[in-house]
Amino acid sequence: MSSNYGLILVLLTFISGLVWLIDTLTAGKERKKAIAKLKEEVKEPSKEAIEAVAKEPVHVDYAKSFFPILLFIVVLRSFLYEPFQIPSASMKPTLTEGDFILVNKFSYGLRLPVTSTKFVDIGMPERGDVAVFRPLHRPEEDYIKRIVGLPGDTVVYTRNKELFIEPACAAGTPVEECPKKIHIKKTKVSDEMYIDENPDTGDKKYNYLFTEVLGDAEHGILNNPNRRQINQFGMGYDMTFRVPENSYFVMGDNRDNSADSRYWPDNMHFVPEEQLVGQAVAVWLHLDFGIKAKGFSWIPTGIDIGRIGAIE
Repeated sequence: MSSNYGLILVLLTFISGLVWLIDTLTAGKERKKAIAKLKEEVKEPSKEAIEAVAKEPVHVDYAKSFFPILLFIVVLRSFLYEPFQIPSASMKPTLTEGDFILVNKFSYGLRLPVTSTKFVDIGMPERGDVAVFRPLHRPEEDYIKRIVGLPGDTVVYTRNKELFIEPACAAGTPVEECPKKIHIKKTKVSDEMYIDENPDTGDKKYNYLFTEVLGDAEHGILNNPNRRQINQFGMGYDMTFRVPENSYFVMGDNRDNSADSRYWPDNMHFVPEEQLVGQAVAVWLHLDFGIKAKGFSWIPTGIDIGRIGAIE
């Protein structure tokens, strides 16, 4: 998901507003004087005569028409809700290709457009939130994953694909008073394999569907524990991450098919708080793209209203 749209929208809003302002302070004043003079010279000037004197240049007319609309959109998507489209399978089964979602922009604080500088604190992410953010290794793109580790947590993902979290403990706290390590248990929904099909290529991956509880969020995940997590030498290994202050550890719900905190470059495994965009809260539309022919795969072939609703 590209983030360039926001910059373009802000620039268009600024330019249209500037054109309107300059015209109001310069040529607009002259047009008002011309109308007043016309009314002095002609007792009851015709509507056509007034319109001819008051006529604005085309670019000013467009600027005045579009500026209020553009400003409304900028305010809406910068401070309230912003729409995104899900482009990949990394969040299946929660979100899938073709989902159009709404992201709450004020859940994690109000931020300025483009720069994303926070100027009002409202809330902070919670474990289990589905969040949109810009990762450090690709800051020009918007990613969506589930928040697993909070600042100070230690996250362990084992070779057998079990998830453990040791919550943060304040410095100086006696060990016996620190929170205990949590095993994030998953419950298999069915022994039948879940078929994860790529709508563009038709490639299929076979996983099991589980339910998992992270914080207050109960959600589905895709996983195949029968395939161990191995390194380039074919050896199984555990992954351990200590989450820095003001940062978060994220994972996709499609655990075996997600480029997330586990696999990002060294020193970039985490999402800094200032890189957060907002919390994904609802699917408002789902379009199916069933045409596989090259050049036509972007054409919608159907709507699935069954996917519309809140995001768990």
